[in-house]
Amino acid sequence: MTCFLCKGEMKQGTTTYMEDLGSCIVIIKNVPCNKCSQCGEVSYSGVTVKRIEEIVSQLKNSLTEIAVVNYSNAA
Repeated sequence: MTCFLCKGEMKQGTTTYMEDLGSCIVIIKNVPCNKCSQCGEVSYSGVTVKRIEEIVSQLKNSLTEIAVVNYSNAA
């Protein structure tokens, strides 16, 4: 697979995903992704995006200000 930005090689790895929900910030560590070896651009599979959305949805209503969770350990 090649990067759509720079045409570099995409390699499987993990990254940290962050989302600002306005009243709180969700940080998900060790999220599986494809990452460009040249520019660092990240892409996620459909399954991973769905799981990220589920994690954020679960945390959205129970947070104070910041939540940091591990992708594989998130309920």
